[in-house]
Amino acid sequence: MAAPAPAYCRSVSPPPPPWTCRLRALVVPSLLRSPALRVGGFVVVDYTDTPVGPYREAFTAVALSARSGWVPWMVVDSEASRAGGREGWGLPKELAVIDTELDTEPNPALSTARVLAEGVDLSVTARVAGGRGLPVRLSAQLRQPRRSAAQVRFTGRARPVVVVLDGTPPQGVRPGRRPGVALDGELRIGPPGS
Repeated sequence: MAAPAPAYCRSVSPPPPPWTCRLRALVVPSLLRSPALRVGGFVVVDYTDTPVGPYREAFTAVALSARSGWVPWMVVDSEASRAGGREGWGLPKELAVIDTELDTEPNPALSTARVLAEGVDLSVTARVAGGRGLPVRLSAQLRQPRRSAAQVRFTGRARPVVVVLDGTPPQGVRPGRRPGVALDGELRIGPPGS
Protein backbone atom coordinates (compact mmCIF):
# COMPACT_ATOMS: atom_id res chain seq x y z
CA MET A 1 0.00 0.00 0.00
CA ALA A 2 1.45 3.38 -1.03
CA ALA A 3 1.91 6.12 1.52
CA PRO A 4 -0.34 9.18 1.07
CA ALA A 5 1.20 12.12 -0.74
CA PRO A 6 2.63 14.87 1.45
CA ALA A 7 0.23 17.76 2.10
CA TYR A 8 2.15 20.12 -0.20
CA CYS A 9 1.67 17.70 -3.14
CA ARG A 10 -2.09 17.20 -2.76
CA SER A 11 -4.49 19.19 -4.87
CA VAL A 12 -6.68 21.41 -2.74
CA SER A 13 -10.17 22.10 -4.01
CA PRO A 14 -11.21 25.74 -3.82
CA PRO A 15 -14.08 26.56 -1.46
CA PRO A 16 -17.54 26.33 -3.04
CA PRO A 17 -19.76 29.40 -3.56
CA PRO A 18 -20.71 31.79 -2.13
CA TRP A 19 -17.56 33.90 -2.04
CA THR A 20 -17.29 37.25 -0.26
CA CYS A 21 -14.35 39.39 -1.39
CA ARG A 22 -12.81 42.80 -0.63
CA LEU A 23 -11.75 44.61 -3.77
CA ARG A 24 -10.61 47.71 -5.60
CA ALA A 25 -11.56 47.84 -9.27
CA LEU A 26 -11.56 49.96 -12.41
CA VAL A 27 -14.68 49.56 -14.56
CA VAL A 28 -14.68 50.87 -18.13
CA PRO A 29 -18.18 50.76 -19.65
CA SER A 30 -18.16 50.40 -23.42
CA LEU A 31 -19.75 48.86 -26.45
CA LEU A 32 -18.29 45.41 -27.00
CA ARG A 33 -18.29 43.31 -30.14
CA SER A 34 -19.26 39.86 -28.86
CA PRO A 35 -20.07 38.98 -31.71
CA ALA A 36 -22.74 41.66 -32.17
CA LEU A 37 -22.36 45.14 -30.71
CA ARG A 38 -23.59 45.07 -27.10
CA VAL A 39 -23.31 47.13 -23.95
CA GLY A 40 -20.66 45.78 -21.62
CA GLY A 41 -17.37 46.69 -20.07
CA PHE A 42 -13.77 45.90 -19.30
CA VAL A 43 -12.82 45.50 -15.63
CA VAL A 44 -9.52 45.17 -13.73
CA VAL A 45 -9.81 44.03 -10.10
CA ASP A 46 -7.35 43.86 -7.21
CA TYR A 47 -8.83 41.49 -4.61
CA THR A 48 -7.28 42.03 -1.18
CA ASP A 49 -9.28 39.41 0.75
CA THR A 50 -11.01 36.34 -0.74
CA PRO A 51 -11.63 32.70 0.22
CA VAL A 52 -8.53 31.78 -1.87
CA GLY A 53 -6.31 34.68 -0.79
CA PRO A 54 -5.41 37.93 -2.58
CA TYR A 55 -5.28 37.93 -6.38
CA ARG A 56 -5.79 40.11 -9.44
CA GLU A 57 -8.27 39.66 -12.27
CA ALA A 58 -9.27 41.25 -15.59
CA PHE A 59 -12.42 40.47 -17.57
CA THR A 60 -14.98 41.60 -20.10
CA ALA A 61 -18.66 41.51 -19.19
CA VAL A 62 -21.55 41.67 -21.64
CA ALA A 63 -25.01 42.88 -20.60
CA LEU A 64 -27.88 40.51 -21.37
CA SER A 65 -30.46 42.80 -19.73
CA ALA A 66 -30.44 45.77 -17.35
CA ARG A 67 -29.52 43.51 -14.40
CA SER A 68 -27.87 40.44 -15.87
CA GLY A 69 -24.78 39.62 -17.87
CA TRP A 70 -22.18 37.04 -18.77
CA VAL A 71 -18.40 36.98 -18.82
CA PRO A 72 -16.91 35.79 -22.15
CA TRP A 73 -13.24 36.49 -21.26
CA MET A 74 -11.48 36.45 -17.88
CA VAL A 75 -7.88 36.12 -16.68
CA VAL A 76 -6.46 35.85 -13.15
CA ASP A 77 -3.01 35.58 -11.57
CA SER A 78 -4.00 32.81 -9.14
CA GLU A 79 -4.43 29.09 -9.84
CA ALA A 80 -6.80 28.79 -6.85
CA SER A 81 -9.02 31.56 -8.24
CA ARG A 82 -8.90 29.98 -11.70
CA ALA A 83 -10.07 26.63 -10.32
CA GLY A 84 -12.71 28.20 -8.06
CA GLY A 85 -14.19 30.34 -10.82
CA ARG A 86 -14.36 27.46 -13.28
CA GLU A 87 -15.83 24.98 -10.78
CA GLY A 88 -18.16 27.34 -8.93
CA TRP A 89 -19.64 29.48 -11.71
CA GLY A 90 -18.38 28.19 -15.07
CA LEU A 91 -16.25 31.30 -15.59
CA PRO A 92 -13.69 31.08 -18.44
CA LYS A 93 -10.74 31.96 -16.19
CA GLU A 94 -7.25 31.53 -17.62
CA LEU A 95 -3.91 32.35 -16.00
CA ALA A 96 -2.14 35.62 -16.84
CA VAL A 97 0.34 38.12 -15.48
CA ILE A 98 -1.50 41.06 -13.93
CA ASP A 99 0.28 43.86 -12.08
CA THR A 100 -1.60 46.64 -10.29
CA GLU A 101 -0.68 49.80 -8.39
CA LEU A 102 -2.70 51.86 -5.94
CA ASP A 103 -2.88 55.63 -5.76
CA THR A 104 -2.74 55.99 -1.98
CA GLU A 105 -3.21 59.71 -1.39
CA PRO A 106 -5.56 60.57 0.25
CA ASN A 107 -8.08 57.78 -0.51
CA PRO A 108 -6.65 54.54 -1.98
CA ALA A 109 -7.78 53.60 -5.49
CA LEU A 110 -6.54 51.31 -8.22
CA SER A 111 -4.62 53.62 -10.56
CA THR A 112 -2.58 51.49 -12.99
CA ALA A 113 -2.56 47.92 -14.23
CA ARG A 114 -0.79 45.79 -16.81
CA VAL A 115 -2.46 42.68 -18.20
CA LEU A 116 -0.36 40.10 -20.09
CA ALA A 117 -2.27 37.10 -21.41
CA GLU A 118 -2.50 35.10 -24.61
CA GLY A 119 -3.14 37.70 -27.32
CA VAL A 120 -3.40 40.55 -24.78
CA ASP A 121 -0.79 43.12 -23.70
CA LEU A 122 -2.70 46.00 -22.17
CA SER A 123 -1.68 48.94 -19.98
CA VAL A 124 -4.45 50.58 -17.97
CA THR A 125 -3.94 54.04 -16.47
CA ALA A 126 -6.61 55.86 -14.46
CA ARG A 127 -6.94 59.38 -13.13
CA VAL A 128 -9.25 58.96 -10.13
CA ALA A 129 -11.39 61.83 -8.82
CA GLY A 130 -10.58 63.00 -5.29
CA GLY A 131 -12.76 62.45 -2.26
CA ARG A 132 -14.16 59.31 -0.72
CA GLY A 133 -16.68 58.68 -3.48
CA LEU A 134 -20.38 57.97 -3.30
CA PRO A 135 -21.82 55.01 -1.41
CA VAL A 136 -23.29 52.42 -3.81
CA ARG A 137 -25.15 49.12 -3.66
CA LEU A 138 -25.28 47.19 -6.90
CA SER A 139 -26.78 43.82 -7.74
CA ALA A 140 -26.99 41.72 -10.88
CA GLN A 141 -27.20 38.14 -12.04
CA LEU A 142 -24.24 36.30 -13.54
CA ARG A 143 -25.56 34.08 -16.37
CA GLN A 144 -22.81 31.82 -17.65
CA PRO A 145 -23.65 29.23 -20.34
CA ARG A 146 -24.92 25.89 -19.02
CA ARG A 147 -25.21 27.27 -15.47
CA SER A 148 -28.08 28.63 -13.39
CA ALA A 149 -27.91 32.34 -12.64
CA ALA A 150 -25.81 33.45 -9.65
CA GLN A 151 -26.63 36.58 -7.64
CA VAL A 152 -23.80 39.16 -7.47
CA ARG A 153 -23.90 42.02 -4.95
CA PHE A 154 -21.45 44.90 -4.44
CA THR A 155 -21.50 47.31 -1.51
CA GLY A 156 -18.95 50.08 -1.25
CA ARG A 157 -17.94 53.40 -2.80
CA ALA A 158 -17.63 54.61 -6.38
CA ARG A 159 -15.60 57.48 -7.83
CA PRO A 160 -15.43 58.77 -11.40
CA VAL A 161 -12.21 58.12 -13.33
CA VAL A 162 -10.71 58.80 -16.72
CA VAL A 163 -9.12 55.60 -18.01
CA VAL A 164 -6.61 55.12 -20.82
CA LEU A 165 -6.34 51.63 -22.33
CA ASP A 166 -3.11 51.31 -24.33
CA GLY A 167 -1.82 48.28 -26.22
CA THR A 168 -3.52 45.11 -27.40
CA PRO A 169 -6.79 44.61 -25.48
CA PRO A 170 -8.95 41.48 -25.28
CA GLN A 171 -11.30 40.82 -28.19
CA GLY A 172 -14.18 43.28 -28.34
CA VAL A 173 -12.48 46.02 -26.27
CA ARG A 174 -11.13 49.12 -27.99
CA PRO A 175 -8.01 50.92 -26.73
CA GLY A 176 -8.24 54.63 -26.01
CA ARG A 177 -9.35 57.15 -23.42
CA ARG A 178 -12.79 56.95 -21.83
CA PRO A 179 -14.73 57.60 -18.62
CA GLY A 180 -15.02 54.89 -16.03
CA VAL A 181 -15.65 54.15 -12.36
CA ALA A 182 -13.30 53.22 -9.51
CA LEU A 183 -14.90 50.85 -6.99
CA ASP A 184 -13.77 50.06 -3.45
CA GLY A 185 -15.81 47.68 -1.33
CA GLU A 186 -17.16 44.17 -0.83
CA LEU A 187 -18.43 41.78 -3.50
CA ARG A 188 -20.53 38.70 -2.77
CA ILE A 189 -21.10 36.19 -5.54
CA GLY A 190 -23.64 33.55 -4.67
CA PRO A 191 -23.91 29.99 -5.90
CA PRO A 192 -25.61 29.25 -9.23
CA GLY A 193 -29.35 29.07 -8.63
CA SER A 194 -29.24 31.83 -5.98
